[in-house]
Amino acid sequence: MTPKVKSILRKIIYFLLFALMIVAFIVLSEKYADNSKQRVSVISDYYENTKADCYEVISGNKMISLLKSGKNIIFIGSSVSDYSRKYMEELDTIFKNLKIDKVYYYDINNDKLQENSNYYDIKELLNGYLVETDTVSNNLLSPSLYILNDGKVMYYNVETSAMKNTDTVKSYWTPEKEITFSNEITAAISNYYLN
Repeated sequence: MTPKVKSILRKIIYFLLFALMIVAFIVLSEKYADNSKQRVSVISDYYENTKADCYEVISGNKMISLLKSGKNIIFIGSSVSDYSRKYMEELDTIFKNLKIDKVYYYDINNDKLQENSNYYDIKELLNGYLVETDTVSNNLLSPSLYILNDGKVMYYNVETSAMKNTDTVKSYWTPEKEITFSNEITAAISNYYLN
């Protein structure tokens, strides 16, 4: 082979390799494009049996913003807690009956485990409306429900947030407790949110 033919052949091979790299880049970028999109969480990611469509899952930053202004219902839960699951089940019925169109859901697990600034900011904003335990006086626990208006807590319910280990969900949530809870939450939403 002459040097001229070798040069042309080398250029053709380089061109084909370059074209192949471009095609591979396009194919792979389309294939993995969904992996780079930020996924928006929905309530069924946390509670698969949730029936209500009114929940918006929020981050710690959005939680802080909602605590400072607006008229909001916020449910703080933990997807790994049996008490949160039962609380959510009870809330679903109430929200559906009252035709509530927006409830913010904040899952406490991520920020609490990291003990990041969002966790401490939320605790500070809810100071006085949190659970007192034997060791901590301002404890952010779940499940808890807050109704806020312009940065002020109008109503809160932390009834099952710090249950003793001796109580099970089934033994605590008797039919009478369910009725009492439903009446209390319904009245609070009617008085502080729907007005």
